[in-house]
Amino acid sequence: MQKLLATMIIVLISTMNVSGQDVAASQRIEIESQPTKVTAYRGRAWVERAVSQALQPGLYRLVFSNLPPRWQPESVQARVSGPAKVVGIDTMTRQVSTPPSNLKELVDAVKVAQRSVQNARDDVAVTDASIAYLQAMMSKAASGEQQNAGTASLDIESVQKQMEFFSEQMRMRLQARLEGAEDLDARQRALDVAESNLDKAGGAVRTERLAVVEIAVTEAGSVDATLGYLVSNANWQPRYDVRGDLDGGTVSVEYGAEVFQQSGEDWSNVMLVLSTAQPSQAANPPTMHPVYVDVRIPPPPSGPSAKRSGSRGGGGAFAVDSMVGRGITEGEAQEWYGSNAQIQGGGSSVTFMLPRRMTVETDSDSAQRTRIADFNAEIDFTFVAMPTMTEQVYLRGRFVNASKYQLLPGSAGIFMGGDYVGPTNLSSTAPGARMELYFGADPSLEATRSMQAKNTGTTGVFGGWLTTSYQFVIKVDNGSSRPVKMELWDRRPVSRSDEIDVSLLDVVPSLSTDARYIADDQPKGLLRWDLTVPANRTGDNAFTVTYDLKVERKADVEMTPLPD
Repeated sequence: MQKLLATMIIVLISTMNVSGQDVAASQRIEIESQPTKVTAYRGRAWVERAVSQALQPGLYRLVFSNLPPRWQPESVQARVSGPAKVVGIDTMTRQVSTPPSNLKELVDAVKVAQRSVQNARDDVAVTDASIAYLQAMMSKAASGEQQNAGTASLDIESVQKQMEFFSEQMRMRLQARLEGAEDLDARQRALDVAESNLDKAGGAVRTERLAVVEIAVTEAGSVDATLGYLVSNANWQPRYDVRGDLDGGTVSVEYGAEVFQQSGEDWSNVMLVLSTAQPSQAANPPTMHPVYVDVRIPPPPSGPSAKRSGSRGGGGAFAVDSMVGRGITEGEAQEWYGSNAQIQGGGSSVTFMLPRRMTVETDSDSAQRTRIADFNAEIDFTFVAMPTMTEQVYLRGRFVNASKYQLLPGSAGIFMGGDYVGPTNLSSTAPGARMELYFGADPSLEATRSMQAKNTGTTGVFGGWLTTSYQFVIKVDNGSSRPVKMELWDRRPVSRSDEIDVSLLDVVPSLSTDARYIADDQPKGLLRWDLTVPANRTGDNAFTVTYDLKVERKADVEMTPLPD
């Protein structure tokens, strides 16, 4: 603290001596910035804007503007490097009025309309003056002719020509006056519209979001400043592509991510980091409080005259306290661009630092997909048949997560060779843990089960037991040109009564000897054969499995029905 105070004193003294400005004043600098690095979490993101400024000793207020609508002002942080220290951070949101973008066009339209109206008025005034002049001439001519009325000097033909001339001229002037008045009205209406458009345009109101970082610079030099803040409505999710090679016995897993955001600002050419941490959740676990039990006191009898009284323990069985406390070749550059992300693990979270810059637009209709890493592993392919459930035979692959990072739960596209099989979901898998995926049904394989015989009779000395015998056959068709390793599954009834006995007989070939199967699945009545089905075995030449089933029960016992 003393060192910081000393630094501030040096800054203030140097500011007075060098610039001569008031020590309490600070110079305001508007910062042009955009996101340069983004750490995407699940549901939000940490955005950083980095800038560099050449500054002299003194106090400065760096104003970062155009912050997004989905920012969280309470999360804002700032740091500087170089000869400077952060001495304060302030955030603000304010409404700013700005003139319309077409203000000049609206004003010009009003001016043009005003000039047009004035021209129309001038034309009408000229027409009115012409009419008045013509009327004066008509009056003068009429006065002169009145002096000759009743005398030989009166020229009737001349008077008639004058009347015709004045009548024609007056008619033309009046028509022009009428047309001028109509034109003036039209131009006045156009002016009214232009003025109304200007009045309605007003000034646009927008919300401006600012972060002001006050720094103290101790000596002249370049200062690097970084503003960071959390935004909501941002997310990423894992996306996998799994490609199996049946002949090679290998699998390739490409670990990718889909990033999408609606924070209100574009992430253009940013360094992107993907993290599994959850900054929105509390870092501390919930607090456990004690639970108390006490003797329950019965409530008093109800009635109009009964008075309510308190009881220990809140009137219940127990009271609970519920308060919760450069220089590389193009090929090397391409290899770097396609390289795996750097993985950092820390406690319960994992961070993927992508080696390439990305652009993720806000409010985009689709997510931006990027590659994190990939790995190859040996895989144990086995075909799985369950003819009781389906005739299709599915290819299962078991392999180990050979990467050094946790695979998060996410959707995956399954490919076999170059063919797309279909979608599936991957569960969370730690490095070195075993994984199991299915690569779809093989059309060249088919498994069917049928009951060949069913007989019911009595057993025992006095015929006290009923026995039903079944004969089953399972056919496996392999239309491919290669033998296949297969797990064949079926089931038999399991008795839950001493009065019912179920036994399995004449199983050919024998059931699996896998220890885990014998311990976990066989007691449940599940039947498993570990087979190698030869190639090109179809139809009457199909590979077969047979077994008999015998169910015995007392004659007076009604048994639940057996599935086919």
